[in-house]
Amino acid sequence: MTLKDKRIEWKARYNAWKDSGKNIAEWCREQEINAHPMYYWVRQFETEQVSLESESTQWLSVQLEEESLSSEGQGPIFIHKDSLSVEVRPGADMGLLSDIMHLLHKQC
Repeated sequence: MTLKDKRIEWKARYNAWKDSGKNIAEWCREQEINAHPMYYWVRQFETEQVSLESESTQWLSVQLEEESLSSEGQGPIFIHKDSLSVEVRPGADMGLLSDIMHLLHKQC
């Protein structure tokens, strides 16, 4: 079983335990599951949840200059990397976009 498979299995158990309203030891006894790994996974999922809740979206404002290239009928594109999102609108300065992507790549 891969780590990804284990994580999926334990996440399902974690969700079932949370929905039960019981303490970990009691729930594990009823499910005939060893409580020690359950405590480990509860810590993992709850630490992960706190980490996700503390992250905030940061937006970068970019001044765009008009370009002569036609971009009629085209919508913006979105570039996502981890918790970062960049919106690139038609007519964006490709040199500036390249610089931004280079900086982001160095920081991630």
